[in-house]
Amino acid sequence: MPLDPTSTVDLKRMRTLVEVARAESITAAAETLGVTQSAVSRSVAEVEEALGVLLFERLPRGIRATAAGRHFVAHARRLLAEIDEFVLGVRQESSNIAGRLRIGVISTGGNAASAIVAFIGEHPEIAVEATSGSPQALCPRLLRGELDLIVGTTSYLRRWRDLELTLLAPLHFACMVREAHPLTASARPSEREVLGYPVVLPETIEPIYSDLAQRFIHHGLPPFRPQYVTDDFDLARRIVRATDAFYPLMHISEGFGGLGNEFAILRDSIRLPKHQLCVAHPAHRPQSAVAAAFEKGLVERFAVRRAHAVERSG
Repeated sequence: MPLDPTSTVDLKRMRTLVEVARAESITAAAETLGVTQSAVSRSVAEVEEALGVLLFERLPRGIRATAAGRHFVAHARRLLAEIDEFVLGVRQESSNIAGRLRIGVISTGGNAASAIVAFIGEHPEIAVEATSGSPQALCPRLLRGELDLIVGTTSYLRRWRDLELTLLAPLHFACMVREAHPLTASARPSEREVLGYPVVLPETIEPIYSDLAQRFIHHGLPPFRPQYVTDDFDLARRIVRATDAFYPLMHISEGFGGLGNEFAILRDSIRLPKHQLCVAHPAHRPQSAVAAAFEKGLVERFAVRRAHAVERSG
C-alpha cells in the first residue's frame, strides 16, 4: 500500500530533509540531529516514496538536492520558520511581541547596526538573525519568506517590484581617502580623476550592479573591478590608510560619523543617484508582529534623528 503523504511528511521528517539539504550529507545531518544515519536515510526514502518524486541525488561522496528537492526544502524552511515563530509566540504570550526576527542587511555604512542593537536592548526576549549580503542574494530570500525584512538603500531595492519600501533617511555620499592623498591637492578633483584610483568596495555590493560601474561606463573606462573587497569596515579603513585607494561612503550624517577626523572626505566627487536608507518587506505578504515592531522602531528612530538635525542646523 502506498504511503499517505499527509501522514508521512510530518514536521520531524521535514526538519530532517532540510538538514540533509543543508549538510549535503546523511552522516553530517545525522550528527547534527543526534540520530542514526539509518534513521535519516529512512526518513528521506519514506518522504520520496510518499511524494513519488526523487528529492535527493546520491553522489559518490554525499548527497545533493534535485530540482524537486530544492523546491520542497525552500517551502519546508518557510513553513518550519512560521511554526517555530508561532510556538515561541505561544510560549511568550505574556510579552507584547515575541518570536524570531530575520533581518537582511545590505551595505549601509553601519547605519543599520545601531538600530538593530537598540531593538535587541528593548526586546531581549526576541531572537534576532542578521544576514549581510547583496540585493541579488537577499531579495529572493525575502520574497521566499526566509527573511522578514531587509534594511538597505533605495537605489538597489527599488529594482525589485514585489517589495514595499519604507523610507527612513536620506544618505550623503563621499569618497574616503587617506590624508595627503594625491586627490587632496585639488580643491575639487574631477570624477574621472577619482575613478582612476583603486576602489575598496563592500562585499555586499556586487560591482556589476553598483552605481560606480555606471560612472566607469559613462567615461569610457575599462569595466569596473574593485581592487579590494571587504565588508569589514575596520579592514577597509586600514587599506585606505595604507594605499591610494578610496572607499565610497554613504551615511545618514553629513559629518560621516566623524570620519573626517581620520581621513580626507571628498564630497560630491562622483555623480551618483540619490540614495535613501530604507526598510523593505514583501508587498503582498502580511508582516509578523516582530517585523512590524522593528520597522516601526526604525521609522521612529530616524524621525527623531532628523528632528535633532533640524534643531542643530537652526
